[in-house]
Amino acid sequence: MALHSIRDYFEKARKKGFAIGAFNVANIETFKAVVAAAEKLKSPAIIESSSGETAYIDGENLFDLVANFRQRTGLPVFLNLDHAQDLKIIKNLINVGYDLIHYDGSELPVKANMRNCKKVVGWARKARRGILVEAEMDHITGSSAPHPGKKIKLVQAQREYTDPDKAAHFVHLTGVDTLAVFIGNVHGIYADTKFLDLDRLHRIAQKVHCFLSLHGGSGIDGGMIKNAIDVGKIVKININTELRIAFRESLEKVLETTDEVATYKLMPPVIAAVQAVVEKKMKLFGSIGQA
Repeated sequence: MALHSIRDYFEKARKKGFAIGAFNVANIETFKAVVAAAEKLKSPAIIESSSGETAYIDGENLFDLVANFRQRTGLPVFLNLDHAQDLKIIKNLINVGYDLIHYDGSELPVKANMRNCKKVVGWARKARRGILVEAEMDHITGSSAPHPGKKIKLVQAQREYTDPDKAAHFVHLTGVDTLAVFIGNVHGIYADTKFLDLDRLHRIAQKVHCFLSLHGGSGIDGGMIKNAIDVGKIVKININTELRIAFRESLEKVLETTDEVATYKLMPPVIAAVQAVVEKKMKLFGSIGQA
């Protein structure tokens, strides 16, 4: 049976024990890096953009880029609106044709978060194109950047980790398709190591009847990532910080070694550096050859 939708691929990932990488892009170079990796490794992939990235590249432009790539290659590359909070933008991009919408109301009172989640789910169902809605019940802290010298405040954060029973209640009442769990994953890279509460993740997976995603995937030990996929049936892992670092560091090296001013001549090594990170993650997540 042919697979077509992101739901099909999430179901496949959960059944076969792999995860699909969700990679943030903000320009043509980062887009090229992700799709080149997907094409080379025959891996499904999710292209995504945060609110700031969406405003920069424009959501409709990004949709067209993804659609053109899919038409040319036939590969399952899907499009996600990441950490979206503006309901007007969400509704517009549902109508444009996005495959996934991550509504992030985690900093609102829980009732307001649930109320907005229900609205987004309603719009997605009305579109009737198999759009998946992801919710964030517990605010996943940090920012997608390196934080040298800064340590994660694990003791404080643990009090805010996702509670399995509350998560089951939240998913049941909102009807969301995917839940972004908070189990020690934070956005960004820090001086200390991220530790995932895998026992908590296992209990969430047993109680919550929806797909599970892991944000803040940059900088997490590979073995812990594999255990999260195995123990918690994680099907989507977000990567952003490592891509941004690869982009900046490679561009700085290029600019130090040339007087070239034609942008398209400067960018191939930058694209290659970002692509290398994407390929490494696809291999870690077990998604190669699963397209």
